[in-house]
Amino acid sequence: HHVGPEQRSGRLLQSNQPQPGTSTGTENQVVKYPTKGLAPFGGEKWAEFAKPGMIVDAPNLKKRGTYWPALVHGFCGYKVLVSYVSVNQNVTNTAWFHFCSPVLKPFGYCLANKICLYPVSDADQKDDQIFYKLFAKCKEYLAIDTVKLNHWELCLAELNSTATRFQVGEYVEATCKLNCSVTRAGIINWTVGNRLNILYFGLEDDDCGFSYCQQSEDVHKAGWGRAVGVKVFGAKPIFRYLTPLPSDFPAVPAGVNIVEGAMFEMRHPIFLHKIVAAYVVKVLRHGYFIAGTDLSYPREAQEMVVHITNEYILPVNFCRDHGIDLQFPRRNGTAISNFSWRLYLNEMKRTALDLSCVKKEGTKFTRGCKMEAADLKSSDHFGPATVTKVCGHLLLLHFDGFPRTDEESYQWTSAHCADIYPAGYCEYTNIKLKAKPDRPNPGDMFELRAPQPETAA
Repeated sequence: HHVGPEQRSGRLLQSNQPQPGTSTGTENQVVKYPTKGLAPFGGEKWAEFAKPGMIVDAPNLKKRGTYWPALVHGFCGYKVLVSYVSVNQNVTNTAWFHFCSPVLKPFGYCLANKICLYPVSDADQKDDQIFYKLFAKCKEYLAIDTVKLNHWELCLAELNSTATRFQVGEYVEATCKLNCSVTRAGIINWTVGNRLNILYFGLEDDDCGFSYCQQSEDVHKAGWGRAVGVKVFGAKPIFRYLTPLPSDFPAVPAGVNIVEGAMFEMRHPIFLHKIVAAYVVKVLRHGYFIAGTDLSYPREAQEMVVHITNEYILPVNFCRDHGIDLQFPRRNGTAISNFSWRLYLNEMKRTALDLSCVKKEGTKFTRGCKMEAADLKSSDHFGPATVTKVCGHLLLLHFDGFPRTDEESYQWTSAHCADIYPAGYCEYTNIKLKAKPDRPNPGDMFELRAPQPETAA
């Protein structure tokens, strides 16, 4: 889980981000799918597609190869909690399934296709009249919604709809995985969901490339570097690249003024658990500039191309206002005690980068929320993660399976980025999780108990 030889800067999805709600059953509450973001079935579409109270034919986990009717109790990410229909007893038998999979069938599908139905509860299994009683009971379920017959095809189509920005075989320009200050040309090797893999030009022949989300600010259309004013390594001189359209660039908020030398706070592009002092090295075009981290830490100093609207470009005193430990600049090799941006800017004869025109939305995430996230220090590492801190639009994630004392198991990410996903996304896309989720931490839970229905429970 360490940086290793492949250094890179990260842009956490400005996208798929989840904003949890709640769905209440009897005494239980389960987190619904986030209502905003770039993951499949974001927003209102998920609310129309996945409805608590639906009835389905679900696999009977007690007897392989059989099914039994079940009511949808609630959702957690792409996972669905169902309770099996019971005729002879009030005991509830529940099970979790992946809702975006072919295992759940429309109610009545098994009967129509001669798939074996087998009761789940012990009392129902011993009842010789169980099917007569079941058919009588199921009459009341005929008016209830169920999944569509082409449920799985709809899930696949929705997943593929998130891969619209880049296509396999397309030439791109992206942040080099070996040096985040370098932009390198490459080609899209594969796409899965909203994930893509880039093979860089000019690296070793057996290089496996690097993975990004489709919405990453580190990946650009061919010709971007020339339009912005950035040198692109590995570019093929025999190719002629079209100049990107204005719509290919992020919008620059009115009133923005980027001044060379202006200082701000930003997430370190390599050590993603740190927020550090930074400055404008060079102003580029279309709202881009080269950002450099604090030079008083020479071994950690990095430069990278960013846009003024980047989620990790933060105004001075952002850390102070949100209770974050800023890595203070050094003086004579020692971190400045009682650091003050006002005094430091006067001492260095610098100004603060004005970000008042750049608005960043807050989030409904709360401490303790669970999700699946990409570790931007290792592009193939997907793991379950827990929100340990919420600071405005930023989330401090801890990757489950690693000690909480290990600072490199943490990662600052935007709540609006496309590298965080609802639970079940990796199973949806056949990506393997690198660790098992940690059990909920009781210390995280007190902030989650809120009466408002739109807050995570």
